[in-house]
Amino acid sequence: MEQIVAQPIRGKADLHLHTTASDGMGTVEEVLEYVEHKTDLDVIAITDHDEIRGAWAARELAAKNNYRFKILMGQEITSRHGHILIYGVEEPFKMFKSLEATVEWAHERGGVVIIPHPLSYMTLSVGENQLRKLFNKQLHVDGIEIINPSIAGYVRRHEVKTINDEEWDLAQIGSSDAHFPHHIATAYTSFPGKTIEELLQAIKDRTTQPHGRYLTIKEQLQGAGKQNLRSLVILPADKMRRAIATVSRRLPNNK
Repeated sequence: MEQIVAQPIRGKADLHLHTTASDGMGTVEEVLEYVEHKTDLDVIAITDHDEIRGAWAARELAAKNNYRFKILMGQEITSRHGHILIYGVEEPFKMFKSLEATVEWAHERGGVVIIPHPLSYMTLSVGENQLRKLFNKQLHVDGIEIINPSIAGYVRRHEVKTINDEEWDLAQIGSSDAHFPHHIATAYTSFPGKTIEELLQAIKDRTTQPHGRYLTIKEQLQGAGKQNLRSLVILPADKMRRAIATVSRRLPNNK
């Protein structure tokens, strides 16, 4: 009788999602409900720009509603040299630090560092020269997005895959970079197991695999006006307002 060999279980993770806590167009609840009912993801990460409140809110809501998937704490930090995804760190980090300082800060706290939409000239991205300088200083990142469905991820996709295959050998990540709930899981990462712990171990062992597709021009343009308004006008204004409020509270005459 022919033996049937059981295939190892592989989970699915989308580790690059945005909500209205930054420049996403879906609330935390809308994002979680979409993941629960419209996907088969096992792990997600809310990675709002320079903002961890969305991830905190997601974790609290997930515990309350007992969703089937798990939430990895994350944030997309703006360094002076481009965006950096950081996971597993519970505290916020200041913007516009160097790539080196940001990576060191994350690793000192046991965090995992992934480079999103690498080498891209379509958005703030870490370039090849900056990554080489980082590696020359004996610093490292844990993984790199090989598939990012946005135009930012599309333009340098071949170069990124080639360099990583031939030189860097970083964990390969696929993530949707979704700013709209219906874009969630257009790209994802598969890994041995189902849990957050198994995912993080897979990134460390470089046994992850990226999957997904690139968005069509029509998909890219749908809702782009409102999302760009939020990203380029509303969000910066809110950050400025909060920065002014913080400085004001620290002035000697304020108690």
